[in-house]
Amino acid sequence: MRDGHFRILLAGNPNSGKTTIFNELSGMRAKVGNYAGVTVERKTGGFSAGGCEIEVEDLPGVYTLSASSAEEKIAADAISAGDFDLIVNVVDSSNFERNLFLTMQLAEMKMPMIVALNMSDELEKEGKFVDAPALSAALGVPVIKTTGFDKRSIAELKNFIAKNARACTLAHFPWKSAGDNILTRKIAEISRVLSDALPPPFKSYSDWMAVRFLEKDPSVTASVRERAPHIYEAARERAAALEAQTDETSESLVAAARYRIIDSICMPCLKTRAHARTNFTKMLDAVFLNRFVGIPIFFALMYGVFEFVFALGEPLMGLLESLFAYAADAISASWPEGSFPLAKKLLVEGVIGGVGGVFVFLPNVALLFLALSILEDSGYMARAAFLCDRAMRRFGLSGSSVIPMLLGFGCSVPAIMATRSLKSRFERIATIMVIPLFSCGARFPVYMLLIPAFFAQKYCGPVMFAIYIIGIAAAMLLAKALRETVVKGEDSSFLIELPPYRLPRAKTVSLEVWGRTSGFIKKAGTVILAMSIILWLLSTFPEKESFSRDYAAEIAKVESNPELGAGAKAEKVSELENAKLSEAFDHTAMGRIGSALEPVFRPLGYDNKIVSALLGSLAAKEVFISQLGIIYGSGSGTSGSDTTLREKIAADYNTAQGISILIFILLTAPCVATIATTYTETKSLKVACAQFFGLALIAYCAAFVFYRIALLA
Repeated sequence: MRDGHFRILLAGNPNSGKTTIFNELSGMRAKVGNYAGVTVERKTGGFSAGGCEIEVEDLPGVYTLSASSAEEKIAADAISAGDFDLIVNVVDSSNFERNLFLTMQLAEMKMPMIVALNMSDELEKEGKFVDAPALSAALGVPVIKTTGFDKRSIAELKNFIAKNARACTLAHFPWKSAGDNILTRKIAEISRVLSDALPPPFKSYSDWMAVRFLEKDPSVTASVRERAPHIYEAARERAAALEAQTDETSESLVAAARYRIIDSICMPCLKTRAHARTNFTKMLDAVFLNRFVGIPIFFALMYGVFEFVFALGEPLMGLLESLFAYAADAISASWPEGSFPLAKKLLVEGVIGGVGGVFVFLPNVALLFLALSILEDSGYMARAAFLCDRAMRRFGLSGSSVIPMLLGFGCSVPAIMATRSLKSRFERIATIMVIPLFSCGARFPVYMLLIPAFFAQKYCGPVMFAIYIIGIAAAMLLAKALRETVVKGEDSSFLIELPPYRLPRAKTVSLEVWGRTSGFIKKAGTVILAMSIILWLLSTFPEKESFSRDYAAEIAKVESNPELGAGAKAEKVSELENAKLSEAFDHTAMGRIGSALEPVFRPLGYDNKIVSALLGSLAAKEVFISQLGIIYGSGSGTSGSDTTLREKIAADYNTAQGISILIFILLTAPCVATIATTYTETKSLKVACAQFFGLALIAYCAAFVFYRIALLA
């Protein structure tokens, strides 16, 4: 602490509303959701209150400080380091008894702490309430009731934090309330022994370490053994004596006693005020979690999401296409004749054609994120994980893997980071390997471009749904193969909290949609813009000076032919323009690179244009669209003609080729950011390389099979 400056930690169970409170305190927009596992890393913000500057850090949500998972270790390390002035323990009032387990562990450390009783309104709907003064007396720390979205409540919490950061009230050691018995005596004995092994600043932790020692916490026992072997042996002898006297393990003795203490706190603090209202959560769960209709409802909801996106997104996308086409035509018409022609081509074909070709899918992306955010905030996503647990176990995974996988539909990077909640390293690696097969938001615009190009409007929703189902099926099969071969190991248990159903909050949903879509916009204005310029240069130079045919004369001849109807003329002109474009592209640097690799991809039905677009998509999947927009000189109809990029692609490729491209994009290696995250999270170059090359090989083989089958159809 510096004068007037304090540092606090927010600690609490998953889905306790902790991150919502962090956002309201700090004014930040960390992701929140009505399911566990949202926060997987430490986030820092700040606010001013009561004449103080307060730095606040949001720790990952954990049920315990046992450090058996990556997120538990992050939280435990931050707390045990002691580099803070106050812990704000956010407690979900509607799950009061369960949340007290972590509260007790924090109190055992005798640290400066306050308790924020969040979601009291949820508990009151059940006709109950928590007596805050009674809880304060039991724990020896200040207690305040909060509501995460209520500004008045947050203002009171800010002032409460500022006041208690100064007061520095230490929690009571809760085991004193357990009375004088053999367990508490042994805790006191071991505490005195361990105190000799601790440096002065940490001697106050000796009681907590004694409890953890009896729980045989690996981090505590290893630390004591390394620091003072003789003290470790003395403590171990006392723990062994306890087990011999009681004929029970010390872990089970501590667990049973801790729950008795929690019960003794709950009884006087948790009170009934009125009759409970109808429990709609139980009524809805009777349907959504039904063993016969639960899974069909889940798939019906996912199918409905895609139909929703296509139905509302297509008209908005058409509007953006027209706007970009108008911008390109306006620039072309107003540009001084003969003045900086390359700059004009770069702006119209490279920037508008490349970035605009991606940007037109913004409405579809926003609608997809809107639908998913509503499902998340309603509490349904946690049910999806529960529903999938039994099926997942057949493939060597558990329901614990479902939340990271569902996050993968947004972006693979945070999804891979979310696997920190998995306690089994083997399951975690398998989950990380297959997450890219859950189509991220970057792949979605590619599907939106290609599916309507090769399928009638009425089939677009079903085809999109089928693409996602194929990705999920491929992920499960790959996970099964990995768990039975290279990442064999124990199966992890699955415990998930099913939060109450809530009406999605407009603020939460809008912030979530904006956060995701703004990321899409930023990506379009940075990575995709840069890649579009690079690819435009590679796809433009060297320029072809002479062609094998006089395309201008042939087009003029077609247009002046009175025997051809308007439709036939447009088709002939389009064929000639595409032929000239292909001949010009073949001469460029990117065309030559694509041609060199074309024999490798020819069995999949790809030419050098598709190959070059796939190469560009390694940086970001949306670049696939940018590159085709640049090659075709349209990027949404921005070539001075009314022919859109979709129509030009449909004219050049058949449905079998379209299916092959879709399958390859679905299953192939993810972007470089995902591979980098895989390496960071696993600390293994071997795993990162296996993910990249393994998925690329799977995509190649699957695209080949689908292409050959489609040709026969």
